[in-house]
Amino acid sequence: MVVVAETRTALQDYMHNLDRLTSYVDNKGGREQVDQSQNVCGSLTRLNDALFKPRLHVACAKPMTGRYAYVEAWGVENRWSRLFGAVLCEVMIYE
Repeated sequence: MVVVAETRTALQDYMHNLDRLTSYVDNKGGREQVDQSQNVCGSLTRLNDALFKPRLHVACAKPMTGRYAYVEAWGVENRWSRLFGAVLCEVMIYE
């Protein structure tokens, strides 16, 4: 049982190393479109446990049109290990 408890704690730490999810929308495909300020839709952070809810909702700050949607995950900067887990089971994009 001690091994299970240690594994569960390690998994929770791994999950809680996630700091932020940022979404982007653009008409062009490719990684170079991420991190451009004009393509940023919105973000969720770990404040108020917003990232750890079963359903996440990212609202764009302004109306955006595009063919591609990107989601970028960031790890917590001030931790010993910056490894994190981020799994998105379903992504729904709507107007």
